[in-house]
Amino acid sequence: MQLLDRDAAAFVAFRRARDAQLSAPRLLYPAIQINLAAGRLPNPEGNGQRYLKLPVRETA
Repeated sequence: MQLLDRDAAAFVAFRRARDAQLSAPRLLYPAIQINLAAGRLPNPEGNGQRYLKLPVRETA
């Protein structure tokens, strides 16, 4: 779709419709965890490994 000849409202409508169909980027949640910790990795667990926590949706 050519967007150069469209106004801002048409572009926003196009992006909102397109983005509504997309899932979250694969590395979004790990990146947020690191960014919220000011770039520091999580503390190691008892086994010496560092783990990032990912949200899990529970369905009924």
